[in-house]
Order: sequence, then C-alpha cells, then structure tokens
Amino acid sequence: MKKQEMANTSLKENRTHGTVQYPVALYEWNGENEWHVVPHWHEEMEWIYFQKGDFPVWINTKEYQVHAPAFICIHPEELHALILEKDGIESAVVFPVDILCFERYDAAEAKVLGPLAEGKLRMPVLCQNGDAAFEELSACYKEIEQMLRQMKEHGTKKGQHTDSSIMRENVAVEPKQNLQKNMLYLNIKAKMLELIAVAYKYDLLTRQVMEGREESGTVENLKKVLQYIGEHYGSPIRLSELAELVNMNEQYFCRYFKKNIGKTITEYINMIRVEKAATALAETEDKIIDIASACGFDNIGYFIRRFKKEKGMTPSEYRKKSK
Repeated sequence: MKKQEMANTSLKENRTHGTVQYPVALYEWNGENEWHVVPHWHEEMEWIYFQKGDFPVWINTKEYQVHAPAFICIHPEELHALILEKDGIESAVVFPVDILCFERYDAAEAKVLGPLAEGKLRMPVLCQNGDAAFEELSACYKEIEQMLRQMKEHGTKKGQHTDSSIMRENVAVEPKQNLQKNMLYLNIKAKMLELIAVAYKYDLLTRQVMEGREESGTVENLKKVLQYIGEHYGSPIRLSELAELVNMNEQYFCRYFKKNIGKTITEYINMIRVEKAATALAETEDKIIDIASACGFDNIGYFIRRFKKEKGMTPSEYRKKSK
C-alpha cells in the first residue's frame, strides 16, 4: 500500500480496529444527539450500514445524501466524513481486506480477492433500498454484525458494563483463544466473502480507474489543510497560512475549500473545535472556560453559542448528559 510523503497522522486514524488475532471491529451509533465524524482516513476497508435516518457522507471530494436503509463501502486511504443525525441508527464494520485472501492461488484470489486487496478492484460505493443487490448485501451485513456482537459478549468479563449509547462503540473482541470465538470468527470471514460474492454476482465490482492528476491533487491538498487544522485548532489559524499550504491565493482557496468540504473555513474550524470540546467535556472534569480556551475559543460567550448551535444544548447540559 502506498505511503504518503506528507505527515498526516492526525487525519489517519491510529485506532487499532479489532485485535491481532481477530482484526475486525464493529462500531455502532444509536445516539440521542447529532455527532460529526470529522474527515479522516485509515488503511482498512469500512462497510457502513445505515438502518434509520438521513446521513450526509463525504468520500474524498464527493458528497452523498444517504437515506436509510443503505449500504456504503469506504475503501482504504479514502478521506471520508459523515454526520450522524439525531435519532439515527448506523453501524460500521472495519477490517483489513487482506484477511480474506488465500495463500493458495486460485480463480477467486486471482479475479476478485487479490485485486480487491491491492486496490485494483472496488466494491460499490453506495447500495440503497430498491437496488437489485441491496437485500442480499444487507442480509449478509446484518449476520456479520450479529456475530461480532456475540464475539463481544464472549470477550466481556462477567459483570463488566459496556455503553454504546453515546458514541460509535468499538466492540472488537479481546485476543482470547477459545473454541466459540474462533468458530464465530471463521463464520464472520465466510459471511464477508459471501457479501463480496453477492457484489460480484450483481456485477457491482469495478476495476479501479486511475484518477486524474487534478482529482488526486485535490484530495492530497485537502489532507494537508485538514491535517494542519487538526493539529492547530487550539491556536489562532490564519487564512493566509492555510492558503500557503497548497500554494493558492486566499480568495481562490476559500472557494476551493467550500466546494470540496461543503463548509466555509470558519465553519469547519469551529466544528472541529466544538467536537474537541465535546470530547473534553465528556472525558474530563476540567472547567468549561479552560476547555473553551484550550480548543481555540477566547470568548466564552461565543463558545457557548457555537457549541449550542452544533450540539443543540449548552456545554454544561452536554457534560451532564454525557455523564
């Protein structure tokens, strides 16, 4: 897999998905409030199933308005983001594609699994209710989801409490060798192969077309800018600094950013700062004024207004609810 020359570690998701022995993770969303999954990328493939609600999704430079039920595939290294709407229900399975490959060369490896792992073959980006393959794809996904939940149950100690009501919860199993987990994991891999076979059956697997230089450059430029914002959100960020990163004048850069991200630069920076503040409110006992300052808000009144606009409640209300 290619490695980018630039440093974009804050956009690259560093979380371990699953474990060494069971490298598949399930994340679930069933939240009472809206949640922004900010732009990021990872080396694994991600299958997302939207069960209820409407979801704006961004993959590289394209925006999708997804109406549930629907299935989306995020390919390795794709820059993506989504908004999880209030009362929506969504889950995602994240895994390295090469866990499905075989050591022995055969037709399945040569025609499908090998090219898929190498990025030469692609799953359908979006499959919605009413599409020919949707019922079979969603049936496979739901079985994978259920088996991953069962693996989590086997990996949870007696009396241990897990809560997935606030955020997408990692329910990957702990690396414990036992017959039940290994059986489930084998069945999960078999069902994942079946899901890919369904896509193949309906001729939904497509050869990767080399993206144009302009499109490729756009994605890399966006990664640079979003990386910089992710690292410096706690300090003042000047427009000139961002424009200089991608060798653009400020006026053109503003239009370029809005076109590809769907928000103005100020809106995006404020969103990132609010999300960072929300995490701090939920996970620490720091004073609200200190959190606001650490996240780049010098005016506490402005911070409260922005936070309420993004989250539908004040910072103190959010902290109380998250506890």
